Amino acid sequence: MTNSIAAGTLIERIRFSPRYLMWAIMAVYALIEFYPVNYGVSTVAFFGVTTFCLAWLLAFPGTKLINKANFEVLIFFAFWLAYSLFSYIWAIDRDLALENSLLIFRYLGVFVIFDALFRDHRILRRAHLVMAGILVLYILTALWEMLTFQHLPSSRYYGMPFYYVPTGPFYNQNNLAAFMIFIMPCLLFLPKLYRHAWLKLAVAGATLLILVIITVQGARIAMLAAGAMLLAVGLLNSSVKTKLITVLVILLAVMAFFRYAPPGMKLGWKLVQREIESFGTEAESAHMSSLKIRRQLVDRDYRSHMREALLWGLGVGTSSIIWITDREYRTAGITNAHNWFLEILGNYGILILAAFVYIYLRWLWLLWLRYKASEGRERNLNLAYLWVLLMFIPASALPSSIRWNHHIWIIFAAINAVCNSERLLLKETK
Repeated sequence: MTNSIAAGTLIERIRFSPRYLMWAIMAVYALIEFYPVNYGVSTVAFFGVTTFCLAWLLAFPGTKLINKANFEVLIFFAFWLAYSLFSYIWAIDRDLALENSLLIFRYLGVFVIFDALFRDHRILRRAHLVMAGILVLYILTALWEMLTFQHLPSSRYYGMPFYYVPTGPFYNQNNLAAFMIFIMPCLLFLPKLYRHAWLKLAVAGATLLILVIITVQGARIAMLAAGAMLLAVGLLNSSVKTKLITVLVILLAVMAFFRYAPPGMKLGWKLVQREIESFGTEAESAHMSSLKIRRQLVDRDYRSHMREALLWGLGVGTSSIIWITDREYRTAGITNAHNWFLEILGNYGILILAAFVYIYLRWLWLLWLRYKASEGRERNLNLAYLWVLLMFIPASALPSSIRWNHHIWIIFAAINAVCNSERLLLKETK
């Protein structure tokens, strides 16, 4: 009898082992995309995972990729990819045009794969924990860079001695700042989701470290966005006790710095002063400051696009070649839009941009409806995802371009799944 029970248990484990294998492969792939130390490795991983998923579909033909929840998003991708391929006809640099069409195909693949994965509520219920864990990994990497003056091979500062500005697993500091504030709400709402006193202290400390990191980076948009979000969340969604604990942690940290690291405190204060003063002085600076460049990029990508491309977009294989000359819009040789929405407009036109804005606003609306209709932990989780989606706007305007960072579509897949799923059935914990 005992042998029969053991054999039955073994058979049941074998029966479910393919699903666990899929989860393990997707977890590793997600980590590779969120922590892109090597772009070639992430590309190989994408095609490997795509091949695995195609084999999965052959083994389990009942698996559905298209449903009511993702139909509109897939239609958007289909038109976007088709138009990108069509722009190959007039592209000046056809290799670049094909490369960007491949990027859109990769967005589509990443979204479809993880959208199907997040239909399993056992995974969707923990997606915010994974993103919070990724954010902690970003923080630890940034601290390592600032303390050791070393950088990962993917960094623009790799091999440069005594350079303390952190870039994390990305090429530059703006990308790290962008994705830190993008998924920051997943960390910020953990004390609301899990009732542990130590968690409040840990999240307060991690939040303080994020503010220190983006200040050291000089990421002004990230500083403003993070400050606005913290102010709104602190005033509207935290108890008086939480407010007092947060203030106490900040005061203790400041006192500790003053007591045990006065030189570091003075340096930190000088950095804060420099960044605050730069908000007002940079706009009047005689040189091509980042604010002037961004203003010129808006003029170039919007006004020039409307006048010359008749709202249909220039195409990536054409716009980057034309704009590199600067023409009448001086942008210090910068061709990237530094804005996801303007980048879509300039390269693909108003119709593709309108389709993306529709998808984005629809997600916002659905999350808001879910937030209003839910309660308890469910309500706080919906609010966390709502803030994630809102923080995409400043995050998309920080780096020169986010189109090379495919993990944004993993986050969007989670948001789409939350918007269209039934109640997540999170258990209340004390």
